[in-house]
Amino acid sequence: MTFLWCGLPWDEVRKDLESLGKPYAFQIARPRGKMETWGDLRVVRLREFEDHVDLILAHEKYSLCQHRPPNC
Repeated sequence: MTFLWCGLPWDEVRKDLESLGKPYAFQIARPRGKMETWGDLRVVRLREFEDHVDLILAHEKYSLCQHRPPNC
């Protein structure tokens, strides 16, 4: 069932995981260099184990920084 979560918004997947009662851990992937990200977080990779699920999330939009905000 978890393979259906790839590409879905994180908020939807988190609700499903919490309703299943399965522990999970996640990391947020960020592009290298002077990039800024925005938009919804989406599931881009997941690994399911017997006792937990590991997920990799990424923002759906990014662009090259034109100015120097704190996150660049």
